[in-house]
Order: sequence, then structure tokens, then C-alpha cells
Amino acid sequence: MVRMPGTFSPNSCLAAAPDTDWEGRIAALDGLRAAAMFLGVCLHGAVSYMSGRMPGLIWVVRDSACHPFFDFLFWWLHSFRLPLFFFLAGFFAALVESKRGPGELLTQRARRLLVPFFAGCLIIVPITFYIWAAGWLVSGHCTVRQILAVKFHPRIQSELCGPLHLWFLEDLFLLNLAFCVYCWQRKALRLRFRLRSGPELPLWLSVPTTLILAINLQPVVAHHNSFVPDGWRLLYYSLFFVAGVAMYPHRKELPEICRSWKGYFALAAPLSALLLPLLQRHLEQPEEWPTRWVLAATLSLLAWLLLFGLLGLGLHYGHAQRHRLRYLADASYWVYLCHLPLVGLIQLDLAGGVLPAGWKFLIVIGLTTLLALASYHTLVRYSFLGACLHGRRQRLSLRSRFRLSVFRPQRRDTVVIWSENRKQKTENRSDVVTHSHRE
Repeated sequence: MVRMPGTFSPNSCLAAAPDTDWEGRIAALDGLRAAAMFLGVCLHGAVSYMSGRMPGLIWVVRDSACHPFFDFLFWWLHSFRLPLFFFLAGFFAALVESKRGPGELLTQRARRLLVPFFAGCLIIVPITFYIWAAGWLVSGHCTVRQILAVKFHPRIQSELCGPLHLWFLEDLFLLNLAFCVYCWQRKALRLRFRLRSGPELPLWLSVPTTLILAINLQPVVAHHNSFVPDGWRLLYYSLFFVAGVAMYPHRKELPEICRSWKGYFALAAPLSALLLPLLQRHLEQPEEWPTRWVLAATLSLLAWLLLFGLLGLGLHYGHAQRHRLRYLADASYWVYLCHLPLVGLIQLDLAGGVLPAGWKFLIVIGLTTLLALASYHTLVRYSFLGACLHGRRQRLSLRSRFRLSVFRPQRRDTVVIWSENRKQKTENRSDVVTHSHRE
């Protein structure tokens, strides 16, 4: 399985989980993390077709074909996708630390977070800038002279210098660094993270996040592109990271904690319906405190309910470790790293076309995913970058691939039946030989 930022390969954690049932659960959580990565393509693919805007988010082009559904889709995905990812990152960080120590954890995270971060800032960010600049030029928001001088309107200039979508790598490394420092000073600090199990756990966890968002909603409702980490954003997502760390000692109880996942989804449904009206009202009247508190509570509850609902869903249906799913889990990190310039380029090409917003959205996410997966397989998977992202992968020979496709492993129950039948035949033959010998 994949080894990604905030994750740990189930193939390498057998010492941490000797029973095959828990190994399957590790694979399910890893697949859930990969799904959160792929949802980033959907989230950014919807931006061009939103009727509203996220404060501070400067996009490549605003398409004339827009629909309120994409406003809902963007804010709904944004409410739980990153909380889920940071929770799983904390969980797997605790797993690696418990088996290899904080020093190995920090070394591994530096290799798999900082190397892609700096490489992306040197390659992906400049490419994205010129694609965005072409969109601004087509839309009439800048001139060629401004692009060459890299001097734009103040609204664009203030958001120009930053890591774009790679900010989460920087924040995630800082959280892992803080966790390693805590592990080194654990005896002196005498701090212990414990979670109260039970179906009401999401409600308890939503209290501190609600307080943070009531004070400052910017970590969720606004965006600022800067290489300097945002303190409030780091504080908000650190609560999900710490919750993941605290959940690891109770990992065997996780299915029991998440057994009410259907109820979590049911409770999240009315909150999802309230989300967009509350956001629109807050953006129109940001100083209105009752709306701010209600919106903070809605965002917090929605994040925790959907987080535990998805955990329960993944643990219930995600035990199977299929080859294609493992491949997609490996590819998900690269897909997220490279998807933004692809999304912007395709949205720019489709801008002004006669197709409705829904069809354009499907074309954007479909082509982006296809091109990203193709580049992953040909350029990344077996290269040095692939080793940094998820560990080394060996290229299978044509003969090995043919054997895997033709001679698939038998199901366990089939093997057991075959073994029992063979054992019975052997016993029958022994009885016949013994009887003949006696005669």
C-alpha cells in the first residue's frame, strides 16, 4: 500500500497489527485518505462554475456558465475534506512513532513532505502562475506588460506569492514536528491525550473547534496564499491532527466508536442544507455575531460528523485490498500535487463555450484525473520522486503481469474446501491401502 504524508503502509505495519482484520482496517483508512486527495480535484474543478466566490481565492477564470450547485459542492467538500485528512495524518503519525520512534518519524515526514513541497514550489507553482496569468489576460484583468513585470492589481498582487495548494504540506510538516518534540519531552511534560469513546464523541470534539471558528472564521471561509503559515488555520487543523493522535491508542475500538456512522450522516444532512445560506449571510454581514456563532457550530459539527461517518463507512466497506485500489492510493498524492495547473488549463480552454456547467465540470475532473494518472505511471511511479512520495515500487515484467492477470489467487473459502477434499481423499486412500494389507 501507499506510504504518504500522514499515512503508513499496511504492508509495513504488520508488527503494529498482527491480526489480518486490523491490517484490512489500516488499508481502509489509507484508501479513505486517498479519496480525500482525489476530492481535491473535484473541489478545485468546481471553483470556475461557482456563482459566488471564496474571499482571497484568485482563480484562473470565472466561467459564464455557473450554477449554485457548485457553490454548495465546493463549501460542502471544503468543510470536511481537510479535517479528515489531518485526522488520518495524526493517526498514522502516532502509528509510525510507536513503532519507529520520533526520530524516524521526522526523517520520513521530511522526505515525504518537504521534498515534494520544495520541488512543487520550484516547478508546479511557476507553471500554475503562467496559466493563471493567461486566464487573467483573456478575462481583461491584466495586460502583457503586467505579466512580464509581475505587477498586477492589488487584489491579485496580495495573493500572488505563496505555495498555492501546497500549503497543507508545510502545515502538516509543522504539526509532525510539534508531535515529535512532544514525544521527546513526553516524560517531562506528563501530558496524555485521551478520547472519550461513544456515539456522542463528535459532539464533544466540536466544542473546541466551534470556539476557534467563533473567534476567527478565516481558516475555513477565506483563503490567503502565503509562504508564512497562518496561525489560526494551523490551530484549527491541529485539533483534528491531535484527535487522530489520541485515537491511535484506541484503534481497536474504532469500529465500535464509528458503528453509528449512518446516524452521523443523517445528522449531517440538515447541517449541509444550512451551510450555504449561513455562509452567504456571513459574507454579506461579517460582523453579525449570532450568524457567526451559528455558522461556526455548523461547520464544526459538519466536519466531525462527516469525518466519523466516513471513517465508519470506510471501515465497513473498505477491508478489501484490491490491486487497483492500492495503485490509486499510491497515485493519489501525485494527482493532488500536479492537478491544479491541469484544472486551470482545461477550465481556461472551456471558458466561453456553449456547454452547460455540469458537462464542463465533468470534462475538467475527468481529463485532469486521466492526465495526472498517465503522468504518474510513466514519469513518477518508478522514479526518485515516486520513492519520496510512497516508497520504491518495482516495475513488473510482462511475464509477471501476464501471470497476475491469468493465475489469480483463489478465494480463501475455495482453498479451504479444496484442502479438505484433498485431505479426505488421502484418508480414503490410506484406509484402502491398510485394508488391502490386512487381507
